[in-house]
Amino acid sequence: MNLLLLDRAEIDANSHAQLRGRRAAHLQTVLRVAVGDTIRTGILDGPIGTARVLAIATDLVEVSVTCETTVPLCHDTLLLAVPRPKVLQRMLEHAAALGFAQIVLFRSWRVEKSHLDSKQLLPAVQEEHLRLGLEQSQRTQLPRVQFFPLFRPFVEDHLAKLILPQHRFCAHPNAATSTAELRLTKSAALALAIGPDGGFLPYEVAQLAQHGFLPVRLGPHPLRTESALSVLHGQMDLLRQRG
Repeated sequence: MNLLLLDRAEIDANSHAQLRGRRAAHLQTVLRVAVGDTIRTGILDGPIGTARVLAIATDLVEVSVTCETTVPLCHDTLLLAVPRPKVLQRMLEHAAALGFAQIVLFRSWRVEKSHLDSKQLLPAVQEEHLRLGLEQSQRTQLPRVQFFPLFRPFVEDHLAKLILPQHRFCAHPNAATSTAELRLTKSAALALAIGPDGGFLPYEVAQLAQHGFLPVRLGPHPLRTESALSVLHGQMDLLRQRG
């Protein structure tokens, strides 16, 4: 936990918050905080600052919160074919840590139907993993998650209605364009589409291309979904930094 993440409702009129459960246990057993210590703290979908430890008891840590530093909003969107449940929970954490503001989950042809029955698609479970990603990366903006169970209705009826950045890319190992050929400005927001481990079908790539997603290859070797997310975002972010 690199950031103590609080909900506004947890902070009382005196700017105090009482923590129990996982966060309190982490503060006591991992960070080994003592009364008077300060902790880097953020408010969900709000500013960042610090919290000072006021009291410690069994399964309880009370803090005084001061969060006044505004956090710039992120605008990147991840479109992700639903991976295996354990992979999905890790990818949600990664996506939150990388700063995606919106995550669109959908079923493509190579996504097994059983994946759609996983508890990882429950909003409460997803939010838990998203919060872990925010804590890791010291972010506060909670990504908004949407799910579409069928690919064709998704691209034909819903994709055009989504609010997406102008710059859109689809990871595909056989794409004619490599990420090294791209040019991005420093302020460019991105929409990145990543398929399952078996990749998108040519039909799916073509459908995404009709909605402005340029197929791009990341390198000479196919990657697992988790690796593709990290590599694609890292390459795009480097291009943005170079401007």
